[in-house]
Amino acid sequence: MKQINYDLGIIGSGPAGLAAAFEAKQLGQTVVMIEEYMWGGTCPNYGCDPKKILLSAVETLHREQALQNKGLVGSSMINWPALMATKQEYVDAVKPRKIKGLEQAEIEHIYGHAQFINQDTVATNEYQITATNWIIATGQRPRQLDFPGAELMGNSEDFLNLSDMPQDITFLGGGYIGVEFANISHFAGARVHLITQGSHLLSDFDQVLVREFEKEMLNNGIEILFDNTIDVIQKQDNQYLVKLSNGTSYLTDLVISAVGRTGNADKIQAEKAGVKTCDGHVVVDQYLKSTNSHVYAIGDVADNDVPKLVPVGNYEGRYVARQLAGQNQTPLEYPTMPQVVFGTPRIAQTGVSMVEAKNQGFTIKDLEMGNVITFFRYHDQARIRVAIDTNGLIVGASIFAFEAEELINYFVTAINMKRTFAETQANLYAYPSLGSEFSEFY
Repeated sequence: MKQINYDLGIIGSGPAGLAAAFEAKQLGQTVVMIEEYMWGGTCPNYGCDPKKILLSAVETLHREQALQNKGLVGSSMINWPALMATKQEYVDAVKPRKIKGLEQAEIEHIYGHAQFINQDTVATNEYQITATNWIIATGQRPRQLDFPGAELMGNSEDFLNLSDMPQDITFLGGGYIGVEFANISHFAGARVHLITQGSHLLSDFDQVLVREFEKEMLNNGIEILFDNTIDVIQKQDNQYLVKLSNGTSYLTDLVISAVGRTGNADKIQAEKAGVKTCDGHVVVDQYLKSTNSHVYAIGDVADNDVPKLVPVGNYEGRYVARQLAGQNQTPLEYPTMPQVVFGTPRIAQTGVSMVEAKNQGFTIKDLEMGNVITFFRYHDQARIRVAIDTNGLIVGASIFAFEAEELINYFVTAINMKRTFAETQANLYAYPSLGSEFSEFY
């Protein structure tokens, strides 16, 4: 086994790990990155990027349907195999692109399963690697459930690799993954069942807007089974018999679990490095440092109370790299972070939630935007809720609109820049556009 030494070792090549690697290399560190599955991690291979490619077709269909008998005649239909081929064309280019970037930056990269063997050393099949500091960026995997027939369910990666869309498909879980996949499947022509143990979907989002979101899904024909879970799944010929907790049952062609994820730190013998974990996540302090002062965790695998998003992982990766280079010794502080559910339409939010705003006595502006030209042209019944604190500053926003993922970015800037509602009108944006509507809010 070959022995090698580096300033920094990184386990995992997702967005967080890559951000740390490139930043550390630029700051003069010798860096090695270890990956055992797909270079680039979840997002570009079997996560947000492939999902958005599938959504590109859904977006077109949604707009066509909205404009039927309003100037548009006839509509398209999704060719699932062709759409998946387009998705795969993008995914196939991820690995060579990531490897090329690492090579150009002169970052050593090793393919293989990494496991700690002591406080500062990791072993793969071919190498024993010692580093002054380590970063764990191993991400998460779908959570496994334990009930009769649970092993018959697929997961998010299985869905994003479906060769054909089933006629009837079931999703378990009322979070953003289940909701997004349910919407994609509906527009691809499937009959969709969405099972959630809650009385409403998307518990972390503004429930006033979630009600609107649910109505849209129900009007589209998606069956939402609230206050339910699956007790048993049984294979029956080429289908699956799903038995629910309310006593009912039905046949479906495929069941996909979307009930959350667990961390991958339990796969690398972190305990041998003196690293404490919880549910597969690395316990970290305010500096993203583990219980071993020379081992850090970033991105989805870090056990901290922030959204598990690509921009968050990037931010954390750069922060740790700079900290190790002696450039930043202050605790990590996060800017305002937007979250988006890519349904039809979208829900997006950032900053203080509407519930928190109400509890703190802040003003909540509730804006119906469906008749404004930017939204009217697509017959988008947009609704925007804005939280304003006692000093008049914008501190939170929640949006239900087809363009929500773009519009929320304006609020992110307003909150981070500590702008008042009036100060948001300081910029002149192209008209008509999302920016011009943002500057016209009253």
